[in-house]
Amino acid sequence: MAWSDGLALGSPAYEIASSTNLRVRVVAGPGTGKSFAMKRRVARLLEQGIAPASILPVTFTRVAAEDLHRELVNMDVAGSDGLTGVTLHSLAMRMLMRNHVLGATGRVPRPLNEFELEPLISDLMGAHGGRRTVKKLKQAYEGAWARLQHEQPGYVLDPADAAFQLDLLNWLRFHRAMLIGEVIPQLYQYLRNNPAAQERSEFQHILVDEYQDLNRAEQSVIELLSNHAQVCVVGDDDQSIYSFKHAHPDGIREWLVANAGADDLGLDDCRRCPTRVVQIANSLIGHNQIRPVPRALVPLPANGPGDVRIIQYQLLTNEVNGVANIIAAMIADGTPPGDILVLAQRGVIGTPIYEALVDRQIPVRSYYAEAELDALEARRAFAKLKLLIDRDDRVALRWLVGIDGNNWHAAGYRRVRGHCEATGLTPWQALEQIAAGNLSLPHTAGIVVAFNDLMAELNALEALPDLASIVDELFPNGQITTRDIRQLSLNILGEMDTEEGIEGEDVNNEFMSRLQEAINQPDIPSEIQDVRIMSLHKSKGLSAPVTIIAGCIQGLLPKQPENALPAAQQAQEMEEQRRQFYVGITRVKAAPNAGKPGTLILTYSQAMPLASALGAGIAPAQTQYGIASLHASQFIGELGPAAPQPIAG
Repeated sequence: MAWSDGLALGSPAYEIASSTNLRVRVVAGPGTGKSFAMKRRVARLLEQGIAPASILPVTFTRVAAEDLHRELVNMDVAGSDGLTGVTLHSLAMRMLMRNHVLGATGRVPRPLNEFELEPLISDLMGAHGGRRTVKKLKQAYEGAWARLQHEQPGYVLDPADAAFQLDLLNWLRFHRAMLIGEVIPQLYQYLRNNPAAQERSEFQHILVDEYQDLNRAEQSVIELLSNHAQVCVVGDDDQSIYSFKHAHPDGIREWLVANAGADDLGLDDCRRCPTRVVQIANSLIGHNQIRPVPRALVPLPANGPGDVRIIQYQLLTNEVNGVANIIAAMIADGTPPGDILVLAQRGVIGTPIYEALVDRQIPVRSYYAEAELDALEARRAFAKLKLLIDRDDRVALRWLVGIDGNNWHAAGYRRVRGHCEATGLTPWQALEQIAAGNLSLPHTAGIVVAFNDLMAELNALEALPDLASIVDELFPNGQITTRDIRQLSLNILGEMDTEEGIEGEDVNNEFMSRLQEAINQPDIPSEIQDVRIMSLHKSKGLSAPVTIIAGCIQGLLPKQPENALPAAQQAQEMEEQRRQFYVGITRVKAAPNAGKPGTLILTYSQAMPLASALGAGIAPAQTQYGIASLHASQFIGELGPAAPQPIAG
C-alpha cells in the first residue's frame, strides 16, 4: 500500500504527509487524525528509501510507538521492521547508557522510583531543614533544570540551594543513580557540550508528537538532535496539561518564530467524538483567554450526537457505587470492559471505584502513578529483584536495609557510606565485612540484622532455575498487593521469549530495564480487556466508547488556586485545569455503525468525609461535623447549551 493511497490531494492529511519543508508544524485538535497523518508521513519517507534507523518518531507513550510500528507493518511498507519509535525518556536512557556518553557525563542513568526517594530524604534532612524542606529543594532543583533556568541572564543560585544541590549530587553519585527529572537534562548537557557528538547528526528526520507537553529541556534536546535533520512537530496548546513537569506550551506557539519559513498545517475535523461532545468541548475551551490562535473543533454529523449524562449523587459512597453499578449494567448488556474508561483526578475517588469493581468481579486496572508499587509488599519485592540482578544497586540496598529502621537507619548508614568513600569499598562489600565481624562501625546493628536477612532471601532466590520462577516467588499468583507488577513482569517475559539475541546475563538486565521503564512511564495499552481507571493526565492519547469522569467537584477539578500566587498565575492555573477537563471529555469515541454511540458520563457528589477531602487536597465549599460539603465543578456550567441538565443519582 502506497503512502498516498486514499488521501485526497490537498487534504490536510496529504499536506502533512507530503511536505518536504525542513520544518513543519502541525496543530491538531483531539481526535482529528494526527496519528493517521503522521503514519503516512513516515510511510512516505520509508518508500523514498530513507534508512529506518535515521528516522526518529518521538511519541508520548511506548504504546503509541508500538501502534505506529504495527500499522506501518500492516501497510506492507518496506523498512518498517527496522523503525523504532521512542519516548524522549527512553531515547535519553538509551543514549546515556552508551559507554562514551557515560564517560563524558560521569553519571549512571539508574532512575529512582518515587518510593526510593524516602531514604534519600532521610539522609539529607538533618543538614537541610527537615523532610518537607528537602522535598521542596529537590523539586526546585528538578524544576530549574526542566526550565533551563540556569541559562537565563541574571540567574543566581541561592546559597541554601547550592549547598543542597552539592549534597544531593554527592548522594546520587555515590549511589550510582539519577532522579527521573535529571534524565533529559543530563542528555541536554551532553549534547550541548559536545557539538561534534555523533548523536547530534544521528537522524535525518525527526517527528515529535505532543510537542506542547515537552518542557524547555526536552524541546532543547530535540533542537540539538535536529542540526542535520528535517523536523515535524505536532501538538495543540489547548491540550497542554503538564505544567507540573514544567511543560512549555509556548514552544509550539512560538515555533514559527524560531523556525522562519516553516510550513504551518492544521487538523480540525474531530473524527473521534460524537457531535454533542464536540459542541460542549468547544464551549468549555472557549472560556480560556490565553489562546493565541483560537480555533474550534469541527463536528462530523456521521458520528451522531452520542449519549451525554451529568449525574449528581448525595455522598461520595453513593457516587462510587453509582458509577460501579452503571459499569456493571453496561457490561451485563454486552459492553466489553475494555471499552470503558474511568477518569478521576485523585485516588480518593478513583481507588474506591476500582475496589467496588473488584468486589463485583469486573476486570479492572488502575493506572495511577507507580500503581504497581502502592503496597509495601510490592516495593520490598521489587527492590529485592533489583538487588538480585545487580548486587551493586546501591539504591535498592539502601532502601532494603533502612525500611524497618528509625529514620531509615540514617545515622548508621552515614557511617557505612563514609567508610566506603574512604576505602573504595561498595556498600555491599562493607556490610559483608561488618556482618562477618571483620569491621565495626557505630549505630549499624539494625542495618546488619536487615542485611543478614536480605542475604538469606537473595541466596534462596538465586537457587531458583529462571526469571519466571523468581517472579513467581517475589510476586505470588493470587497475592492482591503484587497482582499488577506480577502481570507486568509476566507480560515482559512473554515479549522477551518471542525475541532473539537476548542471552545469559543480558536476559536479566534487559528484563529489569523494561520493567523499570514500564513502571516509571506506565503505558495504557490501546487494546485491553479491563476497565481502565486513571487520572485525566494519564488519559492523554487514549479514546474509549464509554468515558466516565468522576469527582467533577469544585476544589478538585478545578482545584483551589493558592491565594499567595499572583492573579495572572492563578488565571494560568485555572486555564490549564480547564484544558485537563477538555482533554478528558474528548476521549469519547463514537462508532454508531458498530452500535457504539459514544457515551460521556460526568458525576459528582454533594458531600464526602472531611478527612478524605483534606487528605486528597480537596478544598470543600464548607464543613460540618466531619463532613465536607461539595459543589459541582464550575466547568459543568461552562459546557454550554448542548450539555444536558444534571440528574440525581
